[in-house]
Amino acid sequence: MEYLLLGHIAGSFGLDGTLKVISTSTFQDVRYQKGNKIYLGREKKELTVESYRTNGKFDFIKVLEIQDKETADKLKSESLFGIKDLSLLDKGFYYFSDLETCDVFDEDTNKIGKVIKVEEFPAQITLRVRNNKGKDFFVPFIKEFILDVDIESKKIVVKVIGGML
Repeated sequence: MEYLLLGHIAGSFGLDGTLKVISTSTFQDVRYQKGNKIYLGREKKELTVESYRTNGKFDFIKVLEIQDKETADKLKSESLFGIKDLSLLDKGFYYFSDLETCDVFDEDTNKIGKVIKVEEFPAQITLRVRNNKGKDFFVPFIKEFILDVDIESKKIVVKVIGGML
């Protein structure tokens, strides 16, 4: 089973053990539906969502297994995970974890680096690519630059413009 990082616990909210979470998932409303399972920490301890709400910066998640503030407070800085579910994605969309470690090639099939991280900047999603000399460069993840993505082969072909590399 493959897991995806959903977010990090920032602390508790209220006395009933509600978790205050900084989410990294773009599917919070789906992931945190009542009755869904989420997983805590490295051990992937199963938790059952009781309720969910958001205020923009934080998500507030109440789980059945945590009923008091003290228990929730002990979980500060822990990570929450969900099971990777490809059915949540529309065609042509990818999980960030699928893009990371992909080899990056230019239009002439020259390997120019490897994706080390997917960055979420306000303007767009951007690939951080490390070349074979250890230097990072950025490729906007938009159709003008991304010519082909083959997740199975872990290969991305990009259009290189002056100054990019």
